[in-house]
Parts: sequence; structure tokens; C-alpha cells
Amino acid sequence: MNIAITIILIVVGVAVVLALIALPIVLIYRNKYRAAAEQLDTELAAETIIRPLEKGNYRGATAPGFPTVKNSGRIALTRRRVVFVTFTGTTISVPLDTITGLRRSKVFKGSVVGGWTHLVLRTAGGEVGFYVPDTSAWLQALGEATGLTPDPVA
Repeated sequence: MNIAITIILIVVGVAVVLALIALPIVLIYRNKYRAAAEQLDTELAAETIIRPLEKGNYRGATAPGFPTVKNSGRIALTRRRVVFVTFTGTTISVPLDTITGLRRSKVFKGSVVGGWTHLVLRTAGGEVGFYVPDTSAWLQALGEATGLTPDPVA
């Protein structure tokens, strides 16, 4: 058998095995995300929405009780809370009455990504970080909702 055909068969075989492994994982997390998103939609229907669900990234937290793993998902602001649902189906909620400060930061938990600025929510226990498409608009909306003034940019 020609060596080129052997290499092609090996590559195709490996790709098939990887697809068989990845497909169930993708389907499981897709279903978890859909279930969490439906639950969140139901909850948000009963709340006053200030900023509707939009793309975002959870960047971790120094506050206890929040996941340590960074994740992509969708974020919204209501009169009651900042809520984030990850693509893996985890819902992260920060009640507005627990927020003690707001700031924007290029660095959060030692992480820097070019072109992105962290939206950081300070609570009594620590901080929670997000990337949002429009950090300034989020800070303004959070400031109006909480009555807090964002920290000046250093």
C-alpha cells in the first residue's frame, strides 16, 4: 500500500475517533446550556430588565461562592441582579444589593487580553470579573441601578 494512502487513512481514523468522543460532550453541554437559558428566560420575564442578554465572558472571581473557571456565555442586568449563564449551563448571579463597588480594569486576577477591559464588580467578599461588549455602558447602567460611582481609571 502506498505510504500516502496509509497516512490519509490514519488521519481519517483519528478524526473519526475524536468526533465520536467530542460529539456526546458537545451534545451534553448544549442541552445543559439550553435548559439553563430557558430557566433564565423564565426568571427574567418576571424581572425588570435594564440590559438584555448579550454576549459576555465570565473571568472568574476572588469572592467566595463563585466559580473559579472562566467561561463564555450571555450576561444581563436587571433591577435585582447581574446574571450570567455560561455555555456549559452554569448560572452565575450577583445581587445588586451585594455590590459595593464598580471598576474597569485591564488586569483581573493576573489576566490580560489585548483589546478587552474587565468589568469588575466588588462585593464584601471579593470581586467578580466579566468581559462585556460595551464596558462603559455597563458601568453607567450599573451605576444608575446601584447608586454607586465607578472607581476612576488609574
